[in-house]
Amino acid sequence: MGELSKAFGKELKDLRILMVDDNGSMRLLLRTMLNTFGVTYMRQAHDGTEGLAELDIYDIDLVISDWEMQPMNGREFIRRVRAVGNEPVCFTPIIVLTGHASRSLITEAFEIGATHLLVKPVTPSSLLHRIGWVLNDDREFEVSGNIYRQPMIIQDSAMRRGKTEKIRTWAID
Repeated sequence: MGELSKAFGKELKDLRILMVDDNGSMRLLLRTMLNTFGVTYMRQAHDGTEGLAELDIYDIDLVISDWEMQPMNGREFIRRVRAVGNEPVCFTPIIVLTGHASRSLITEAFEIGATHLLVKPVTPSSLLHRIGWVLNDDREFEVSGNIYRQPMIIQDSAMRRGKTEKIRTWAID
């Protein structure tokens, strides 16, 4: 495909961020942290439906979305954002927030197009680390079925033992 994330190469202070979370306290916490980092342009949505509407209206560089929301959860929100035919919005990086980071949830989130994942409770350091990762992420998007996603190849523990095999996996640390 050859497309890069809409946040790639930008400065933190220049980001236009959309927070999608049904918890007002979490949105306030994120807004406070982002403000501390120098981010001034922030939009908010209470669930995936509102998030999609915001993305239709505003030019957003990065989405931070909760996984468990009502009525439209993070899973459905990401699928709709990443849908083939939703260009160029589909290239907006998405950091998923979750309090339940099971292996199956992590795998699913990345398989449907999450850019990164952040486990609650969120700290300023962990949020800043994930955003920095997104700003420097030069992985190109690829079509996988009817969605866009970015592949990631990292080394597993077998690599540290001297084997050369690489596996497709995702890290949350």
